Order: sequence, then structure tokens, then C-alpha cells
Amino acid sequence: MNAPTRVAARTPGLNVHGLGFTFFLALLTVLPPLAIDTALPSLALIQADLHAPQTKAAAVIAIFIAGFSTAPIVGGPLADRFGRKAIMAVGLVVFTLTSAGAALAPSIDTLLALRLVQGASAGAVGILPRAIIRDLFEGREARLQLSAVSIVFSVGPLIAPTLGAAILAFGSWRLIFAILTAVAAVVTLIALFLFEESHAPENRQSLRPSAVFAGYRRALTNPACAGFSLLGGLLFAGLFAYVNVSPLLFMQGYGVSRTGFAGLFAITASGVIVGSSINAWLLNRHVSPRAVVDAALMIECAAALTLLAVSLAGAGSALIVAGLVMVFISAFGLVFPNAVHEAIHPLPEIAGLASAVVTTTQMLFGALGGLAAAALYHDASPLALGAIMTAAALAAAALYALWLRGKVGR
Repeated sequence: MNAPTRVAARTPGLNVHGLGFTFFLALLTVLPPLAIDTALPSLALIQADLHAPQTKAAAVIAIFIAGFSTAPIVGGPLADRFGRKAIMAVGLVVFTLTSAGAALAPSIDTLLALRLVQGASAGAVGILPRAIIRDLFEGREARLQLSAVSIVFSVGPLIAPTLGAAILAFGSWRLIFAILTAVAAVVTLIALFLFEESHAPENRQSLRPSAVFAGYRRALTNPACAGFSLLGGLLFAGLFAYVNVSPLLFMQGYGVSRTGFAGLFAITASGVIVGSSINAWLLNRHVSPRAVVDAALMIECAAALTLLAVSLAGAGSALIVAGLVMVFISAFGLVFPNAVHEAIHPLPEIAGLASAVVTTTQMLFGALGGLAAAALYHDASPLALGAIMTAAALAAAALYALWLRGKVGR
């Protein structure tokens, strides 16, 4: 199969090899976590202001994630048919309008409806950076771009709750959505006037149902796309196990204060930044991606098994658990950009659809891992967390060793 035609962005403001272009991809990547996590500190205020039941106020987050998780299934084929810029423009305009609507929402039901559409638009936009990177870059440069995107995607959830709390110091919860509107409007203008299409017209795909199903069948039966999507999903299961049970474990189990938990969570979550930065550093020194993934998966397994052993021995403490989890998350930051590259790289003509497969798989496995850890958690013990993280790491390592290792670049 012939390689796809590369269409470079020719506008001086977005030289594809410059920092400005990477920053633009970062802005696209950071919008979803900002939309999710800046709203977290405002849920009680939304509940009071709109006279809403607690369950509906909490759904402001869950319903956004529902839209975000399902939209890539449709957004991927659309991006392969109409191009990245068209889907980006529509998604960003819808995101901007629904953010503005949320700032003015008169009732909780209106807010929830807007958040569902906002989440869907964010999901459609969220798959585009990976597809664009596949359109424009090869080899080491593609891996470096994916590492940069991973870093930004990780920073968003860390700073967003603090940013939301800071905004609330100056205004109501509506100001959060007003600022989201302004940020989205700026990104939309950049997309419309500075970004030039990266998906060549001759590589456009049909939207006939048979063609879309064939594309998904091709992606799901492609050993690299299916295998590395599954590898990333398994590690996401371990990651979301921690996200789900960490508040109970640290605050109720170990008696950590709310402020202390926020600090511990930020430190552990920053492991993705550490891992992605080390990955970029190693790639710049021409260390082979295979060697990076080999070492990172061994570290994942060692950290998870140590956590399980500590849990079984009853020797866990907040600092020990947080330290081991940070090692696990840092190794994840080493693995994931390379896994995404290997999943999407074999399918250049349907990179949008392949990116949707990666995103949907990671969200599905993340949800399963989080639910399993929550269901198994009891007695203020890290045992459930250790068990899920160990199962995820060992399954990922076995999958890699038995099937995927030979597909990673040397």
C-alpha cells in the first residue's frame, strides 16, 4: 500500500516542525480535561444555585464523560472522510457554544443536556491530535510529538481543579464556563485561520456503512492497532483503579486531610509528566523505542507487585502507596506514547478511525478497572488497588512479550 500523501501546514504561524504547532495540538488536547476538572470544585454551588438533587449535580461530570467516551466512534470515520480541519472546526464551534450555554443555563436539566453535547464535541476533537501527528510525522519525530501531547493531557487534570477553585474566588460557577468559552473561542480561531488540512484529499474514506464497518474491522483485526490499543487499555485499567479508590484509601483509610490528598494526588499524577519527559529525552538520544517499552513494562510489573505484597503484608502507608503508584504512573508515561504510535502508524489512511479505537479502548478499560477496584475495596486497605494494578501490569506485559514486542521499532 502506498504511503499517504503528506500535506504540511503552510501558514507561517503553524510551521509543523515548530513549537507553535505543538502548542496548538496541546491546546486541542487540554480542552477535555479542562472541561471536566475545572467544574469539580463547583458542584456544590451548582446544586445550590439550580436547586438540584445531589445526584444530578454530580452528573455534570459523568454525563460529559459519557459524551466524550462515545463520540470518537463517530468522529473518527468523519475525520477520515471530511478531513481533520472540518471536524475540528465543527467540534470546536459546538464546544464553544455549549460552554456559553452552560454559563447561562437556567436549570440543571438544561446544564446536563449541554454538558452531554459539550462532551461529545470534546470527544470528536480529542482524537484529532493523534491523527494529525500520524498525517504529518514519521518515526522519532512522531513519537516526540505524542510524548508532548501526553504531557499536556496529564498537566490538564492536575491544574484544572486548582484553576476552577481560583476562578470561584472571583465569581460564581458560571464564570468557569464563561472562561472555558473564551479559551475554546481562541482555539477555534486558530483552527480556522492558522491550521491547514493535514489529511490529503486522495486519502479520504467513504462514509458508506459498509466502508465504515470495513474500516473498523480492518483496525480491530490489525495486529498492531488492536494489540497496542489493548495494551494501552490494560494499563489505563490500573491507572483508573487508582483514580477511583484513592480518595477513600487516603482520606478515610489513612486519615489524610483533603489538602494533603490533593497534594498526594497531584504528585502521583505528575508521574505521567515524568515518564513522558524521560521518553522524549531517551528518543532524542536515539534509544530504541523497544528498549524503552521493555524497561517500562518491567517497572510497571515491579511497582504493582510490590504494592500487592505490601498490601498483603499489611505494611502499607499513604507515602508507600503514593510512591509505588507514582512509579507505576511514570512507567505508564514511558509506554503510552509509544503504544499509541504503534497502534496508529500501520493505518495512515484511517488514522482518525484508528485514533478512535485507541481512545475508546482506553476509556472502556479505564472504566472497568475503576469499577473493579471500587467494588473490591474494603477495610481501608490498598489490597484492591494492588490487585487490579498487578493484574493490569502482568496482562499488559504478557500481551507485549507474547505478541507485540517484535512490532515495536528498534
